[in-house]
Amino acid sequence: MARGSAILWIWAASIVLVWIAVAVDLGQPLWMRQHSIDLTAYGAFEGRTLTAGHGWKLLASQWLHVKFPHMLFNAAILGLVGAALTQRMNWVSVLTLGLIGGACGQLASALAQPQAYVSGASQAYLGLCATALLVLGRKSVGWWAAVVGIAVSVALDLFLSGHEGIKPGHFVPFVIGLIVGGVFLLLDRHRPAGAVLRRT
Repeated sequence: MARGSAILWIWAASIVLVWIAVAVDLGQPLWMRQHSIDLTAYGAFEGRTLTAGHGWKLLASQWLHVKFPHMLFNAAILGLVGAALTQRMNWVSVLTLGLIGGACGQLASALAQPQAYVSGASQAYLGLCATALLVLGRKSVGWWAAVVGIAVSVALDLFLSGHEGIKPGHFVPFVIGLIVGGVFLLLDRHRPAGAVLRRT
């Protein structure tokens, strides 16, 4: 496994490890729901409470989840799509896209729904998935993982979350991912013939 791919899988695995650590700290079974109000002690937050001094929570909250299956799914999509993207982009760019896209999504959630608690890695993976749709081949596992990730997110937003449309926290990182993917393709198209992309 290439270093870049391994780093993205480490990121994905860290989400599972944080879940385990939080469950142990809360003294509850690993598969039990972790309530949002309890997660505020670790970095989740209610939108209206976000201040400039608590900006670190925009990153920390991405490692925190309420439901065990949701956490596993998010980690799997991050790993599959992120690792695939490192075959086209350097791992620093992929990791930065995920974290910044995720943070922007958390901020959008806080501004649009100030009464709601903010946590989860869906925002981060949607940024990666949007880029993957543009830069990965349609026969790759990463491309199909991106399609599945987007489809599940849209379905949850429209049919299970009680919202009337796509959550702003999901829409914003998706748009960021599309922009990054478009810029990548534009630059790649103008790359001199024979040039090799740096993948480390």
